[in-house]
Amino acid sequence: MSVQWLWHLPAAARRGLYFGLQGAIGSRVVDAWKEMQQWETLAPAELAGQVDARLSEVLAGATRDSHYYRGLGLVRQPGESASEFLARFPVLSRELVRQEFHPLVCDARKNEITSPASVARKRYDWLVVKTGGTTGVPTTVVHDSRARDWGRATRLLSARWCGHPLGHRYFRLWGSEPDLLQTETSLQMRLLQSLLGYIPLNAFRAKETELRQHYETILRHPEIDSMMAYVDAAVSLATFIEDHKLPPPRLRTIMACAGTVTPEWRDILERVFQAEVFDKYGSRECCDIACECSHHQGLHVYSPNVFVEVVDEHGAACPPGRTGRILVTLLNNPTFPMIRYQIGDLGQWAEPGPCPCGVAWPRLLSLQGRADDMLTTEDGTLLSSVFVRHFVGVSLNRQLIREWQLEQVGPRQFVFRYIPAQNDGLPENLARLRESFRLAFGKTAEIREQEVREIPVSATGKVRWIVNGWKAGRQ
Repeated sequence: MSVQWLWHLPAAARRGLYFGLQGAIGSRVVDAWKEMQQWETLAPAELAGQVDARLSEVLAGATRDSHYYRGLGLVRQPGESASEFLARFPVLSRELVRQEFHPLVCDARKNEITSPASVARKRYDWLVVKTGGTTGVPTTVVHDSRARDWGRATRLLSARWCGHPLGHRYFRLWGSEPDLLQTETSLQMRLLQSLLGYIPLNAFRAKETELRQHYETILRHPEIDSMMAYVDAAVSLATFIEDHKLPPPRLRTIMACAGTVTPEWRDILERVFQAEVFDKYGSRECCDIACECSHHQGLHVYSPNVFVEVVDEHGAACPPGRTGRILVTLLNNPTFPMIRYQIGDLGQWAEPGPCPCGVAWPRLLSLQGRADDMLTTEDGTLLSSVFVRHFVGVSLNRQLIREWQLEQVGPRQFVFRYIPAQNDGLPENLARLRESFRLAFGKTAEIREQEVREIPVSATGKVRWIVNGWKAGRQ
């Protein structure tokens, strides 16, 4: 059944049909969307009061209705603020979520949600969500209908901030499992695709043939000026266009997701596509968490839906400008409380103060990649994957090496996989790179070079430039 005719409807009509379809399946996303927009207008004092109230509700509900949190015996003290009470809760690791899955479920759903394999009787009541499992072991959480509605609302806001509000057509360079597995996309997904108005480009395939197809698809639609993309896939496409000296298509905005937007990656996307790049931060288990506005002075945390902390190795709050572990508390998921969830990423706060856009939500100054991708040096120092990408990007000659991946496979053992672009000068370039790695990782570091035809992908189908397989294997 073809539904592409929906693409040709006016944007306003497709917006109305989108909310209508959501209502038909039991979603109340329109209500969450309206409330989200109200939160955008709150003054700082009003925002603090609303956040305290919502966080208080979450903590009270968890300690009352969840066996796991009830068992901690935590009681809010008189005069204690919600954030002070929160700080006394333990960090919720991915391992704890896997171990305590059923005890985390609220009492009202305990008989329905008995394991990660459970399925809701009613379509939109709740949904079991699995992470990508970047360390090899996926983590499973539950999103109830309220969480799903707010997740959809945050995605609508991200899209609006990044230049393609609901009804505005855009390219979606994203993972496509049906395309990868050569199976048919469901009718619901095709309806959603047509109502949202996006043209899919499969980010799970990054060979030259697919990159050329992506490029030609974008050229065929000059009327579309926005793209939502895995940042690494967008960079691969930009590099392909630049390396092959192709006339670059001009885009107005790019929403860069599912990875760290380094200065080098932002530069090539802006240079090739002449587009304004927006960094969006989120995950499958927490939905959208933060996003840049048009002033690009940090990523606004979505205060109506998440409460974010940045803490050091001892659990103390990090001041602005200091990098720490990111903890996320979901504010709209009472069925499966996730409080101080250690998402596995590193980041730092921006200095407090108003953003020129007028939104008072707190801002993350920068994100520095997944803690799981930190590499270990000879003396045990952890080296940020962002630093390594910058280091390798500066050291590599793009005319000699097209793609690469660095994996740590032991305490001092590394594998550098690469796809050569040309052979003249390559041995000398590899030798310089090998010595540079030893300066970064220690003189005893063993660097094994491996020429490959394609870079191996993770279980989710994405290419990871930096992999700490040794650390993942020890967990």
